[in-house]
Amino acid sequence: MKKLAIKFKNCYGIQSLEHEFDFGNGKPGNKAFAVYAPNGLMKTSFTRTFEKLAVGSAAVEERYNRASISEARMDGAQMPKESIYVLKSEIDIQDDSPALTDILVNPENKSRYDAILIDIDKQKTMLIASLQKASGVPKKDIEKTLLDDIGFHEFPECITSLRSRKILCELAHLNYSILFDPKAIDVLRSPDFISNSKEFNTRYQELFSQEGSIYQKGVFNPARAETSFSTLDKQGFFNGGHRLQMRGEATAIGKVELDERLKKIHARIDGDESLRKIRSSLAKNAQTQALSDLIESLPITQVDELLENLRPERQADFRQDIWAHHVQNSSDATDFIELHEQTKEEIKAIEMAAAQAAPKWTEAVALFNDRFVDMPFSLSVANQAQAALGKEKAKLKFTFKDGDDVVEWGRSEIKTLSQGEKRALYLLNFIFEVEARSLVSQKTLFIIDDVADSFDYKNKHAIVQYLEDLDGNPNFFQIILTHNFDFFRTLANNFVHRDRCLMANRHAAHITLSKADGIKNYFIGILKEKVHVNPRALCATIPFTRNLIEYTKGENDPDYLKLTCLLHWKEGTDAITEMDYFEIYNRTFGTAHVGQNKPIKDLLHEQATAISNEADHAGLNLEDKVLLSMAIRMKSEEFLIRKIREIKQDPGYWCESKSQFGFLVKEYKKLQPGSNALRTLEKVSITVSSNIHLNSFMYEPILDLTIDHLIRLYQEVDGLLEI
Repeated sequence: MKKLAIKFKNCYGIQSLEHEFDFGNGKPGNKAFAVYAPNGLMKTSFTRTFEKLAVGSAAVEERYNRASISEARMDGAQMPKESIYVLKSEIDIQDDSPALTDILVNPENKSRYDAILIDIDKQKTMLIASLQKASGVPKKDIEKTLLDDIGFHEFPECITSLRSRKILCELAHLNYSILFDPKAIDVLRSPDFISNSKEFNTRYQELFSQEGSIYQKGVFNPARAETSFSTLDKQGFFNGGHRLQMRGEATAIGKVELDERLKKIHARIDGDESLRKIRSSLAKNAQTQALSDLIESLPITQVDELLENLRPERQADFRQDIWAHHVQNSSDATDFIELHEQTKEEIKAIEMAAAQAAPKWTEAVALFNDRFVDMPFSLSVANQAQAALGKEKAKLKFTFKDGDDVVEWGRSEIKTLSQGEKRALYLLNFIFEVEARSLVSQKTLFIIDDVADSFDYKNKHAIVQYLEDLDGNPNFFQIILTHNFDFFRTLANNFVHRDRCLMANRHAAHITLSKADGIKNYFIGILKEKVHVNPRALCATIPFTRNLIEYTKGENDPDYLKLTCLLHWKEGTDAITEMDYFEIYNRTFGTAHVGQNKPIKDLLHEQATAISNEADHAGLNLEDKVLLSMAIRMKSEEFLIRKIREIKQDPGYWCESKSQFGFLVKEYKKLQPGSNALRTLEKVSITVSSNIHLNSFMYEPILDLTIDHLIRLYQEVDGLLEI
C-alpha cells in the first residue's frame, strides 16, 4: 500500500470529502495519519463510511436520502473489504472477537486432528446409516436417541457398551421405530393395555381363525377392514345400492348385513369394554396400525414375550436390547469402534497439547496486561482446547479476586467495570484482531476512532505505545481520528510524522484535510511570530502573557492586573491601547514591538465581527477561538454591568469580585430572575468563561470548541446589548 484515495459524497454527515493519503515508502513514521476533527465535523461519519466499506456495502445519506458516493482506492484499485478494520469509539464488550479463536488455533495440531476426525466421522456416518436401516429411526435422530436410551454423553462409549451387552431374547423380527413411536407408546402405556394386553392378543388371534372370519393375517386385519368399509360408506358405495360379496360366499351383502357380520366376528373382543378400547386405539392412526400389524405377524409365543418387554417398567431395558441387537449385527459398528480405539490416545494427546500451548494467546494477553494497568481481573480461555482445535469459538473467562473471594464471569456477565476498564476490555478484542491479521500477513488499513476516550493518562500512553507498535508492522496502515487535541499532539510527538498530522476543515459545501500547524507549541511557533503584524494573534497572546506574569511575578503585579482588565470589562478596560499592551509584552519577552494608539477592546470586537462574517475557517484557528472567547465574555460583562447599573440606578457601579463573570450573572439573576438574557449568559458560562482562565499553555478546551459554535454565541451575545 502506498496511496489511499478517498472520495466521499453524501456519506452520513459528510457532504463532500476527497483526499489522498500518501503512506510514502511504507516505513515506520509514514504509515500512520492522525486526523484532528472537532466534534460534529466529520469523524463519526468518516468512521461509519469505512464500516460500510469493510463489509462490502456502500454508505448512505440518512437525512435527505441523497445519492451517495463512497470510494476508497488503494494504489488505483478498489480496496478489498478484508483489508479494512474499523475500531469504533463506541464501547462494545458483549462478545468475544472471532479473532481470539484464530490466534488460539495451532495449524499443525489442527491439521492432524481434523484428518483423524474426518476419518472417524466418515465411519460414524456409515454406522448411522446402517442403524437407520435396521431401526427405522431417521438419521438425524439416531445419535440423540441412542445417547438418551443408553444414558451416555459420548457416541463411541455408547456403541462400545452396546457391543458388549448380553441379549436374552430373539429380536431380529422387531423394529425400534414401530415399537417406540410416541403414538404407539401412548397405547402401550394405557391402563387398559397394561392390564389386558395378553387376553387381548389371545382373542385378537382368534379373529383370523374363527368360523365366518373375513380376516387374513398379514393381508386384511380388523384395522384395515375398518378403514376400507368406512371409506366405502363415506364415498356413498352402499347408498348407491352396491353390495359386497365375501370370498367363498355365493351371495353379496349390504351395509346392514356387513355390520351384523362384523359385530358377530368381534363379539369376543367388543363384548369386553377394555378389550374394545384396545382394538379401537390400535386402529387409531398409521403408527398404531403399524404396531398392530407387527403384533399380528408374530407367533403367539413371541407376542407374549414382546408384550412382557413392552410393559412400562421394562421398556428402558428393552430399548437398550434392541439397540444392542442392531449394533451387534452391524459390521460398521465394529469398524467404527476399532478406528476410535486406534486414534483416541492420539486425539487425547493433541487435545492436551492444545489445552496447554497457545503462544499467540499468551503473547496477546501478556501485552494487554503489560500495557493496561490496574485492571481488576485476570484472563483465561474457558474452552482453550476446543478453541485451539477449531471445535468451538473461543470464550474468555474473567477471574476477579478480592482477598479470599474469587468469582469467574464470561464476557456478557460483566456489569461492574468502569468506563475506562470497559474500553480497555474493548481494546482487548482489537489486540486479538491485530494478532490474527499479523499471523496471516493480512495487509490492513485500521480506521481508529477516538480510541483514547475514557482513559487516564497512563493508559492513554499505553494506547499510543501500542499504535506505535502497529506502525512497525510492514502490513499495517492507520488513520487515527480524534477530537481531543491533547491526544492528537501526543501522537505527533511520538510516532506520527508531522506531515501526516491533518486538520479537518469545514467549508460551505465540502470538508478538506490539511496539514496541521502549531502542534508542538502554538504560542511560540505561531502567535509570537505574528503578534506585531496580525491583530488576531496580538489579542490571542493576552491570556498567554498574563499567565506567564502570574507564574513569575504573581497576581498583585501591576502588569498582571492591567492584562486582567483586557479579559474582563473593568473600570480601566476601555483606555488600554495596543501601545500599552506591547509595553507589557516587550518587558515580558524582551522584544521591541510598537503598537498603535487604538483601544484593545475596540480591536477585539472589530476582529470578532470580521471572523463572524468569514465563510471559511480552515486550520486550528486557535487565535480566532481565543479572540472570540475573550470578546464573548467582554460583551457579556458589559451587558451585565450596564443592566445592573440601570436596575440599581447606580451609574458608577463596577464589580469588585475576583470571579467577576460568575458574580455578575448571580447578581443579575437576583435582580431580573425572568430575563430572557439569562439563557445566553449561561451558555457563555459553560462554554468560554473558565477556558480563558485555564493554564493557557494547555489550550485544548478552547481548541475542541468548534469555531461555528463560538461565532453563533458571539452573535447572540452581541444582540444582548441591543436589549
